[in-house]
Amino acid sequence: MAKIATDVELAAIITGIVTDAPQHEEPRYRMFLDTIAEAIGGYHCLAIGAVMTPAEDLPQWTVAFRATVDTADDGGPFALIDTDLAVKEWLADGQSETEETR
Repeated sequence: MAKIATDVELAAIITGIVTDAPQHEEPRYRMFLDTIAEAIGGYHCLAIGAVMTPAEDLPQWTVAFRATVDTADDGGPFALIDTDLAVKEWLADGQSETEETR
């Protein structure tokens, strides 16, 4: 049976998967996060680092993103959650694209 999903329906499916994260098997959920991170990184010109499992100091899964010379100057999708990110200034200060933003 085929189904055509709208963008809103895809968002609901992704939200459901993330909401149920503790119930998923680690390798499968890690692959899911890696795939989503690649899509976000590609769309917003970000380099992708590692997907990390929850730890004592940070109980959620995390994905490391790094700015590139093509990342929006205001930080793109991270402008609201990382207000001190100024990509062009960061790169102009001699930081490389492979170093993680602080």
